[in-house]
Amino acid sequence: MGQWDDKHKKHEMKYESWKMHDYAQEDRVLHKIIEDKARKNPHHVVFQFKDTPITLEQLNANINRAANGFAALGVKHGDKVALMMNNCVEYLYAWFGLNKIGAVEVPINVALKGTGLVHQIVQSDCVALMADTMYLDRLGPVSDELTSLNHVIFQNTTAEDPLPTWKGITTVTVEELLNHSEDSPNVVVHFSDMASILFTSGTTGVSKGVQMSHFYWYDIWASSVGYSRYTEDDVLYTGLPFFHGNAQGITIGPAILADAKAVIVDRFSASNLWDDVKRWGCTEVNYIGGIIPILMKTDPSPDDADNPVRIMVGAAAPVDIWHDFEARFNTKLLEVYGMTECYCCLANPYVDGRPGSCGKPITGWDVQIVDDNRNQCAPGEIGEFVARPKTMHVGTSGYYKMPEKTLELFENLWMNTGDLGRMDEDGFFFFVDRKKQALRRRGENISSFEVEAGINSHPAVLESCVVGVPSDVGEEDVKAVVVCKPGMSLSEEELVTWCEPRLAYFAIPRYIAFRDSLPKTPSERVEKYKLKNEGVTEDCWDRDKAGIVLKR
Repeated sequence: MGQWDDKHKKHEMKYESWKMHDYAQEDRVLHKIIEDKARKNPHHVVFQFKDTPITLEQLNANINRAANGFAALGVKHGDKVALMMNNCVEYLYAWFGLNKIGAVEVPINVALKGTGLVHQIVQSDCVALMADTMYLDRLGPVSDELTSLNHVIFQNTTAEDPLPTWKGITTVTVEELLNHSEDSPNVVVHFSDMASILFTSGTTGVSKGVQMSHFYWYDIWASSVGYSRYTEDDVLYTGLPFFHGNAQGITIGPAILADAKAVIVDRFSASNLWDDVKRWGCTEVNYIGGIIPILMKTDPSPDDADNPVRIMVGAAAPVDIWHDFEARFNTKLLEVYGMTECYCCLANPYVDGRPGSCGKPITGWDVQIVDDNRNQCAPGEIGEFVARPKTMHVGTSGYYKMPEKTLELFENLWMNTGDLGRMDEDGFFFFVDRKKQALRRRGENISSFEVEAGINSHPAVLESCVVGVPSDVGEEDVKAVVVCKPGMSLSEEELVTWCEPRLAYFAIPRYIAFRDSLPKTPSERVEKYKLKNEGVTEDCWDRDKAGIVLKR
């Protein structure tokens, strides 16, 4: 890490003399912060989208345009609006424009289809939807079920393709939405007002909408600036999607708050990442666990270490390649842990962190490992992560319109994560496994419950069990064990075809095994651990080897 030490020393000289401006409680409102930054430094480029730089002045002006556009449609304080878009600056105009009139951003995973898509839009009471026209193929078939919507705003429309007409819903273009005044709307927004609802992946049932206040977002952003040691000289980089909290909390917000810059690309590309960071002088890269082994599997190059990246921030980097990765690419991995409800409550210390550890509690959070009786585990013992904020307004206030699930989350006045881990003698925490029935593939959390529901809806299927098995690029791949109804049969290809219009592409099983029965307990519960532990067996059909390419 000798070369990295040179990067570190240069950065530390800056960090020691630099201090982030900390906003007073009443000013911890997202658009107020952007307004303040735009007044003080209007020509600072805060975001770079491909070849398009966005200054703070441009950002603030277009946020006002979006805010006034939404208000003209009748969107008001407290209303929810779904955003189903790729990484683009219009997403940011919409997010912060909604917040400026006291409305709420509801990010929608662009891979969702069918009932999962309808659930998130309708359950969150969205009165409007802003979507790219490329997703009409999944929105159109369920348009009659989107009963809460009054308006749809479409992006990337063309004169050749007229906007669809959906019963009871008005349609406009993004251009029409932004064709409004740049004056700030006169709406009072409080720091404790809801700014966003981010949906979980759904681990033991339907996905839940996590309520995020302005103050909570501010705390997430400020914490990220602190544990990553960002300054105004940093250039952050992400190819992770805006509809995930990762990009919103670790890249977008910290760039604004630290007076830094964020370079944003459409999606992660192992072949483009290092060229991108060299082109833009990026000092930080946002990662998820699967990115690290993918980058390590690329062909080595003599100039791998010749890059400006000081630090890579994310979660689930494999410990077995940790040191090799840092040495090869001349950078530092900084692991964090959390979930949307308790965002990054743990972070590996910048100095003297431990490979494989997700760190120690950050300022403002208590974290423990507890057993099934909710007693604190001794160092080294495996138990469940639980967390609680030390100050008011930090963390989620609960799940939107799900009071019973909220009570489960806050059982014993701690947030129960459903994740298993341990703590060592020195207070470092280590993630072990997921207690919940969720899978994680290439950064996407997948509900086994929802995948099983999609498979089981096939007329020939009696029951199924979905588990995660180790992937050759890190994290997991989806394996389905399927039992057909007596006298009926089904091919693997037919099952994939059935799943495509019903499930997000990343949730469709890679491995499928047809069997006569599933292992069960005396109470008829499927023993998932047996199917998980057996891994990829000889009777597993492999979608990748079969050459089937899924539509995204």
